[in-house]
Amino acid sequence: MASEASTSANGGSLAAMLEQQHARDEEHKPTVEETVDEEDLKHPPPTSLQPDQPLLVDADTPESTTLAQAVSPAPVSKPAKKAPAFDVQSEELFPALGSGPKPAAPAAATWGAKKPSAATTVANGSPAKSMEIPRIMALPGKHMEQLRLAPSQMQPRGQMKKPLRDILRDISRRSKANVDMRGGPGGSIIFEGKGSVDAVRQALREVAQQVGSKQSVRVPIPTSARAHIIGRQGTVVQDIQTRTGARVQVPRADSNAAGADDDDDDTIDILIEGDAVAAEMARREIEAIVKERGSNMSFRLKTVPPEFFPFIAGAHDANVRAIEERTKAQINVPRYDTWSSQPPPQEANPGQVQFVAVPDKHILISGERAAAQEARAEIERLAAQLHQQLTLRQLAINRGQHQFILGNEADALHQFVAQTGCAIVLPPASDESEFLTITGPLDQIEAGIEHAMDLATSMQMASIDLSRQHPNAPAGPNAHASALSQYLRRRQVIKELESTYDAHIALPPSVGGPVTWEVYSRDGKNTIRARSDIMNLVQALPPSRLRHVSVDPYFHQYLRDRSASALQGDYGVHLMVPDDINSPEVVLVYEGPSSTASRFEVPRQRPSPADVAAFEKGLQEAQEFLLSALGDQLDIVAKTVSVPAKYQEKARKFITREQEAKGEDSIPVRAIVGDAKGSQCQISLRGPSALVAELVAKVEAFVVEQEKDDLERGYTTSFDFPQKYANFLIGKRGENINKLREEFDVDIKVENGKVEVKGPKAKADATRMRIINMGKKLEDETTHILKVPAQYHRELIGQRGNQVNRLQDRYSVRVQFPRATVANDDSTETGSDAGGARPQRTQQAPDEVLVKGPSKGADSARDEILSLLQYVIEHGHSAAISVAQSQVASLIGQRGREMDKLRADTGAQIDVPNANDAPDASGRVEIRVKGTKQQVAEAKKILQQRASEFDATVTKTIEVEKKYHKALIGGGGANIRKIVTEAGGPTDGSAARMVRFPRPESTESTIRLEGNGKIVESIIAVIEEFVKERQDQVTETIDVPTAQHRMLIGRGGDTRRGIESKFNVTLDIPKQGSGRTDVKLKGPSNAVESAKEHLKSMLKEQHAETIEVPSHLHHVLADNGHIFRRLRNDHQVTVDHAGQPVPVPAPSAAEDTRTTAEGTDMPLIIDDPSVTADAHSWTIVDNNTAEVDSSPFPWVLSGTPENVTKARAVIEKALASATQQSTTGYLILPDPKTYRFVVGQGGSQINAIRKKTGCRINVPKDQARGEAIQIRGSTSGLEEAKEMILEAVQNGLHGAAR
Repeated sequence: MASEASTSANGGSLAAMLEQQHARDEEHKPTVEETVDEEDLKHPPPTSLQPDQPLLVDADTPESTTLAQAVSPAPVSKPAKKAPAFDVQSEELFPALGSGPKPAAPAAATWGAKKPSAATTVANGSPAKSMEIPRIMALPGKHMEQLRLAPSQMQPRGQMKKPLRDILRDISRRSKANVDMRGGPGGSIIFEGKGSVDAVRQALREVAQQVGSKQSVRVPIPTSARAHIIGRQGTVVQDIQTRTGARVQVPRADSNAAGADDDDDDTIDILIEGDAVAAEMARREIEAIVKERGSNMSFRLKTVPPEFFPFIAGAHDANVRAIEERTKAQINVPRYDTWSSQPPPQEANPGQVQFVAVPDKHILISGERAAAQEARAEIERLAAQLHQQLTLRQLAINRGQHQFILGNEADALHQFVAQTGCAIVLPPASDESEFLTITGPLDQIEAGIEHAMDLATSMQMASIDLSRQHPNAPAGPNAHASALSQYLRRRQVIKELESTYDAHIALPPSVGGPVTWEVYSRDGKNTIRARSDIMNLVQALPPSRLRHVSVDPYFHQYLRDRSASALQGDYGVHLMVPDDINSPEVVLVYEGPSSTASRFEVPRQRPSPADVAAFEKGLQEAQEFLLSALGDQLDIVAKTVSVPAKYQEKARKFITREQEAKGEDSIPVRAIVGDAKGSQCQISLRGPSALVAELVAKVEAFVVEQEKDDLERGYTTSFDFPQKYANFLIGKRGENINKLREEFDVDIKVENGKVEVKGPKAKADATRMRIINMGKKLEDETTHILKVPAQYHRELIGQRGNQVNRLQDRYSVRVQFPRATVANDDSTETGSDAGGARPQRTQQAPDEVLVKGPSKGADSARDEILSLLQYVIEHGHSAAISVAQSQVASLIGQRGREMDKLRADTGAQIDVPNANDAPDASGRVEIRVKGTKQQVAEAKKILQQRASEFDATVTKTIEVEKKYHKALIGGGGANIRKIVTEAGGPTDGSAARMVRFPRPESTESTIRLEGNGKIVESIIAVIEEFVKERQDQVTETIDVPTAQHRMLIGRGGDTRRGIESKFNVTLDIPKQGSGRTDVKLKGPSNAVESAKEHLKSMLKEQHAETIEVPSHLHHVLADNGHIFRRLRNDHQVTVDHAGQPVPVPAPSAAEDTRTTAEGTDMPLIIDDPSVTADAHSWTIVDNNTAEVDSSPFPWVLSGTPENVTKARAVIEKALASATQQSTTGYLILPDPKTYRFVVGQGGSQINAIRKKTGCRINVPKDQARGEAIQIRGSTSGLEEAKEMILEAVQNGLHGAAR
């Protein structure tokens, strides 16, 4: 960029002419500088720049020109006022910059890189073009700036959409500024803009965007500065892109990086893309951020062998603290007493030991740059001295004694160094080596060895050969011992033994050979105790308790995830799956029902034969369940698929997606993606043949598809996307856009409201449609702010957010509750590679809930939240009820039935403390009740009542002979319930809990009573009285004729119950038909005597007489029980049949007639009132010709002699009348609705017909079924009754018609 004064026609510059004018008016001191420009009032000049050093992009400077030269003032022939320039750092041009002072020249790399790095490196490797300082000229009311572009910074004219002049004309019209162009030095073109400040600068920016070519610049920065460039949730890099218009790409973080401890020696390249102005501005902002944090540094010193660490740190970190004090740096030397990946070197003389640095073992140094460099240099000098002084010796000591050399104390190594001047390095647990390494100066190495041996030999050791304990194990002694060791280790039994006996138990690391445990302790007695306990465990876990089952390794992960819990819960069997993926042996260990307890206790007693049988049965059932769940293991196959190495990661993700699509119920094929070898990568598959073949086919098809897609990768589609929603498209840390990239296998770029998708055409178009639909959905987005008091937030969110998640999933919205505190850490990295991320979470008032999403979904979610809030407010009442902890179980009831019933009855939410909740000092706990005001009040009242009753509860016992227990309880518990109820106890099922009898098979005679004190005392008094009466129990027998038994029983047993209740006796009457006449009275002697006298008086007053009635006339006389009721009500006479069964009615002539009528003569039953009553069915049956049972059937009349005589007369009269009724008529009317005319109001019509004709008439209740009106009497009476019925129907129909 350059600034030159405009020239007049005679060659003089405007600035020179203006200066001459100022000279002439010098005495009046009128200068342009003293005149306040109107534009300067609106746009005050930035204070961060020197007035004579504005910045301007200039591509015409020779390549040898440095950036430092580019910002120096250009010489001019004579002084002139500075013309305005296109200032890329001006806050007037870019008011959103807001950054601190920008350096005139880029600072040299400040992060201490060992290799030289340029401040700016162009993507093609050439250095960036230099800068030139323009002249600035300010005229009142006018502003002019210039932009100079070299040919290499401009687009070829053939690629421009319009001719250059047309582009400038369009820009001038849009921006309201005058933009012109002219040639400049070296073939460059100078674009000059005139007008207001904003208009000129906007116009020149558009020129750079439309005319300038795209520039790619790579800026190296320290890896540790990456998070600062991105900023919190990508805000910093997003702001840079917004202000400059350039696209800034920050490479992804290495997953193995150490986060905040990144070494400043490590660098990454940030790619900047945009026009010349935008790229330069973005580069300067990034370098400014790096410089701001460049005063401090941190790095890892990876060149020091870890064997030197103890000596660099010194005993108790004395050396490292001294270095920190001298250098003011922070130094972290890790502890090194066990090697991991690289063992110590071989023995040699000092200066000849081949100490080697380990990549993952390093010293971390941080602090001010000079201090950190000084500390680094001092440590490196110390390491060089140690390399010349140190030697080492290797000592073979039993592995079980290794841990006692240093122990578990944090400063054990420091103590060893302080006492001996040497350090010690142990082998890791994964290595079987017994050699440990002593490192130190030659004159002190022997002292270190001696001290190590003293520590090792201070322990007492006892060994146990587990393989010899069960030599006849079916799986072999070694296999059984190994499985037993693994089981005890997984069940944490070994840790418990070590803690109990203050010992260490060493297990052999190898498998397949003899298994020998070694027990170490400083106390020899503890060693003996631990060994004895281990032997008990081994004897309590014989081979019969363990079973080896061969299961293909393919199923092992399924067994861990699904079968282990089922076997433990249903069969009490613990499942052990080997860690080796190629081992087929799984082990079942029978633990029994106790294994489901919260704390499992391993048995320590030798099992009995019955126990062994139970082991075998349980293991057999578990094995059958296991094998049946796995299916056919013979169908498991293994195949290998070869894919191009470049598709290795894609193939891995493809297989993962395919496996996840199968669902949780299926067992996925085991797939192992190998490392690339050459151009190919091998994928090993193992599983059922059909699934493996299916997956092989899919992988091969996937490779073919990828190869086809590679041929179409050049296809690119671009489309608009609302810039305000770019952060949603990108997602937090780029998760949304990366998901799209993986799903469609395309490359997606988002920039300035444009989305570019590159990849195979079909996939790119599908991605395009997905993103466009996302934009449409976001355009429809609505935000609701709901005012919800903070105390209701927890209820609305739900347990673990389930309420909010349900709303979000159901309505596709975002529901955001306010946070208690919001962290503010601008250095936290949450940005994506494109710089897009979700915006920083807005601050919310404590009572605000945000609902954001599509308008329809947001409205529905809002309504549901408000509805739920109303429900929560209404059900937000709560109360606490204090109860005794011992009462909780009774309040809950068996399987929670009592508490469930209370919840159902009251509708309240009742939270009962569990058994682990500690009571208060008085042994009470609180039950929480929540719900509506009424629900809470009702539940509280019930609980308080029960608590009061429980608090008043007493427990007493009473001795009652066993022979009285059954009578006390009564049939089905009726007697004891009666006793409890009459004493004031409960009337529900809880009555049985107040009085507890011993089991019937028990010999105990103690009855336990628990409840309210007064009620318990009353029950005890009743029981004692009951027993006293039972002890005076007698039985009397009275001979009562069977005809009078019914009188003693009474209707429904009322008479017998009344006698039993009145005299407190039991009345035993023989069953009807038994022929027995003995009636027994049981009870106290006085009561039995009184009841006996009462019965005799009753029987004396009663008389029984039998009438023989023909069986076929029984039902006619009974008239559906009418005559019995009449005799009982009018004459106080009861009728009984001496226990004989009631005769079965003869085949009904009515049914035969109805059948005939239905088949032939029965009229069609319709609702048409126009049908006359003549369309009826009339049938007469002669009773005397029917085949009937005329055998006599007894009617026993019971009552006083006088009443019995009257009753007999009534029956004989009815019998004579029934005998005269020799015929029966059946009348069926066509319309069921006309039957009501036959009955008449209140039965008046039918009673009149009966009285006049002397016939018995029965009108059926269910006329719709076509049942006939039954008329019984003489032949003439039947005809007369029929005519009267038909006449009544005709009259009823005519009356209804009127």
